[in-house]
Amino acid sequence: MVLLKKYWLSLLVLSIIFILCFMDTGQLPAAPTVNFDKLVHSLMFLGLSGVIFFDGTGYLRRPVSVKWLFVVTFLFPVAIGGLIEIMQANLTTYRSGDWFDFLFDGFGAAVGFGIAFLINRWIAKRTENNNNNL
Repeated sequence: MVLLKKYWLSLLVLSIIFILCFMDTGQLPAAPTVNFDKLVHSLMFLGLSGVIFFDGTGYLRRPVSVKWLFVVTFLFPVAIGGLIEIMQANLTTYRSGDWFDFLFDGFGAAVGFGIAFLINRWIAKRTENNNNNL
């Protein structure tokens, strides 16, 4: 229950990603550009990484370890992206697993990790400065 309370926003974003990745897109209009879905995959997983980081730091109030940061904001979203592609390939008739989607999921998670890493360093420096001023 503590996990649900702490990561409710992350779970909401993750649920939305699952819904989007498993909905039947046959009735949707054509994408505005070629490979538009790759951009969408990157942005979804960048957002997932960011929201997990936001939740994990207590809404940017405290820094987290770099190990936690790497595992939770990069490896976890990449694993979810891989799971989604495998499930699309094996559990649906209207979607297909795509290795390039998985690659762009990982790209989005990597960018999210990089941004989170920089923000985490800023939070740590801010916390250290506040402690030194006491």
